[in-house]
Amino acid sequence: MAERRARGIWRYRMVYLLFGLAVILYRILPLQTGIPSLPGPDFILCVTLAWVLRQPAAVPLAAILLLFLIGDFLLQRPPGLWTALAVMATEFLRNRRAGLAEVPFLFEWGVVAGVILAMVLGQRVVLWILVTDQPSLGLALMEGLATIVLYPTVVLVSKYLLGMGRMRAIDMEPGRP
Repeated sequence: MAERRARGIWRYRMVYLLFGLAVILYRILPLQTGIPSLPGPDFILCVTLAWVLRQPAAVPLAAILLLFLIGDFLLQRPPGLWTALAVMATEFLRNRRAGLAEVPFLFEWGVVAGVILAMVLGQRVVLWILVTDQPSLGLALMEGLATIVLYPTVVLVSKYLLGMGRMRAIDMEPGRP
């Protein structure tokens, strides 16, 4: 039983890393040759936040650090800033997942929306303090809003296609993996 569960966790970890690398590769490919359109959602952040609340062992801190730092370098973002914000957001949610286990999905979605908006605004504040160039506030908020709107879809796909449902509150007791 425990061996099968451990194998499932490693499978989720591989899916997470491969999905994240595929998204980064897609974003750096020159596929859009016309006029730039509206910013899309941050798929990696959305999957990370959804999986941290559903199966936290599948998204270890090292994988989050690696994936977001690679994204920072390849997508030409300030190195480490979005990574640090993502780590703080995931650890915030990881520490509160027991309280979010029994609440309705809309409440969970609201908490995740607040975390995403805090990340977007936190990035803006840090870039403002450091007096660096930054995209317009409207574009940053649209990307955050698109990520918030995508969250229920990611949760549905994770639950019904990958079998990653919510953990029960009893499974989140201290001392349990």
